This record gives sequence, C-alpha cells and structure tokens, in this order.
Amino acid sequence: MKKKSMKKKKRGGRILILIGIAIAAVFCYLVPKAIAPEGKNAVSLKVDDSSVIDPTTSTAIPTVPDTTTFTFAGDMMFDRYVNHSFKNIGLDHVFDNLDKTLFSNSDIRFANLEGPISAEPIVDDHPARSLVFNMPPTTISALNVLSLNGVSLANNHTLNAGNSGFDTTKQQLDSVDIGYAGTQNGFSEDNNIIRYNTTIPVAIICVDYLAYSNNAKITAAIQAEKAKGEFVIIFPHWGTEYSITHTTSQETAAKTWIDAGADLVVGSHPHVVEDVDIYKNKPIIYSLGNFVLDQTFSADTQQGLIVSGTITAEKLELKIIPIQSIKLYPQLATDTIKNAMLSRILSSQNLTPFLSNGDTILVER
Repeated sequence: MKKKSMKKKKRGGRILILIGIAIAAVFCYLVPKAIAPEGKNAVSLKVDDSSVIDPTTSTAIPTVPDTTTFTFAGDMMFDRYVNHSFKNIGLDHVFDNLDKTLFSNSDIRFANLEGPISAEPIVDDHPARSLVFNMPPTTISALNVLSLNGVSLANNHTLNAGNSGFDTTKQQLDSVDIGYAGTQNGFSEDNNIIRYNTTIPVAIICVDYLAYSNNAKITAAIQAEKAKGEFVIIFPHWGTEYSITHTTSQETAAKTWIDAGADLVVGSHPHVVEDVDIYKNKPIIYSLGNFVLDQTFSADTQQGLIVSGTITAEKLELKIIPIQSIKLYPQLATDTIKNAMLSRILSSQNLTPFLSNGDTILVER
C-alpha cells in the first residue's frame, strides 16, 4: 500500500511539473513581445493623448480630459410685479417650469442680479412701475433653487438702495455662500473679479461698462489673470436697451478685451437677446436678454438665453439655449421660438465654421 501511494504522488508531481513548464513557455513567448526594446521584433503599444495603458490587458483605456463647466443666464429682478405675483407662494417657485439641472450640473452657475436685496420685507408697489429696485429678502431662496454660486453686481441698478443697500446685498449673498463681483461705478481687481478654483481655473471680470469704460484698467486686469493661467470671461453690462443688434462701442470693447487675452465675452443689460459673433476664435455673446423680469410689453423682452459651456485645455464648447417667459415663469422656448431665435442670433458669417447642430459653438483654444 505504501509503494502504490508513492507512485500516485510521483505521477501527480510529474503532472504539476508539466503544467509549470507549459505556463513558463507561454510566459517566455509573450512577455518579450510586450516589453521588447525598439528593433526588428519590437511591438509598439501606441495610444493617443487621451488614453492610458491597462497593464493587465495591454489595451488603451480612454481618459476624461480636465474639464470645467459653466452656465450663464441674463438679467434677474425680483421686485415690482415679480414680487407681487409670487408673494403668496414664494419666489422659490419662479423657476418651477425650468430644468434646474441646467445649472446644478455645472461647476460655475452665474447670472446678473439687477438690483439690491433688502434684509427687510419690501412694500408691494408694483403699480408704480418704479425704476428704483429693491428686491425682497426671499430673493435668496430663488437663487438657491438654481444652486447659483455667483452673480454680477456690475449694473446700473446695483446702488438703487444706496451704499448701505449694496452692503446688505453682499451680506445676504455671503450668508448662503453665493459669490459676487462688480459694482455700479468704478473698477478694481478686488471688487470686480470673481475667481473659481475649478479644474481649469476661471476668472470672471464683471464691469458696468455703462458707467465705467476705462479699458486700460480692464485690459490690465485681463492680462494679469491670463498670466496666472486663468480662463478669462468678461461679463459686461452694456449696450442699448431693447436693441436686438449690438453697437459699435460694444464690438470695439469686446475686441479690445479679446486682444488683451479674454477667452469669452458674455453681456447683459439690453433686456433683449442680441446677436452672437466670433473674433479671433473667441465667442462674443452680446446680450443674454432677460431671465427673470416683469417686462411683459413685448415678445423680445420675454425671451432670453441660457448658455452652457465646457472648457478643456484644447477647446471651448458653448450650447446656446433659448428660453421664454410665460406669466413670469422662465422655461425652455418652444421649437418655433427657439428656431427663430437661433436663426436670428447665430446668423453671423463668422460663426459658420464653428457651428454644430444648429445651437452649439465649438472653438479650438
């Protein structure tokens, strides 16, 4: 019995040895091909810049490039008839008909805040149609619904409640961690620039160009931000109210800023959507139009744009999203209105080489 057991062990050992030799032979055949130096028998494992090698399979795995995303909207004003219409249900319902993920899915979520926010309840004087704005404290709840993390305060209504009202506005925004930049008058790097330490860092320079047009200081700020490696966006308050085409002074300023290093210009103030153009591969969106405002006297003042962007090291992609206001509720434009708006605002021949799918601008950086 002992000899029979020994024979079984020897046969088992021989089988294991044979299996080991087979594995070693396969290993010796394959490994040199994978790691062979350059030469007649070398195998080159080439991958593009957007891939890496999986060491277990020697195959390319696509990688996602560094990306920063943003969403911009136009003028927001929650006083007058907006406040009157929503005071019983709350301003947080203003955006009930809008897809909130248009903003919440972006790294940077930004719009123009057209006036001060009060710390105290305001008087409902909507019939007066006052041009001196003072928005109720519940405005903050509306901004939070969209998950905004930045607003421009560089506009002609910022100081409607005086310097104390301006300070109160900033305190209200600070209380919910919403960033801001700009003022109604003057310009300084401390007050007019908001920076986002995103994967690709972004600096947004906000300027009320109606009151301050000293391009020397603005261009110096652009150059300083570019020197830091920032993607620079200029957010000016400018142009002529209710004009659907930009002015010569807007175009001159935009080109000056782009010559200084700006990557994108996105404007506000006209309360209607103006045309879009390209200069030196840099998009210029002259006016986003109204986002939330009680100007119901024309179709144009009840239309606006949301612009969603994706920045990588190689390109900038902008999706132009037309919106319309129905009974003060902003929402995506119907197909008829959307197509008419896109046809009008994207008609510049300069844009043609950069347009994709009828609503997307793609430029190389």
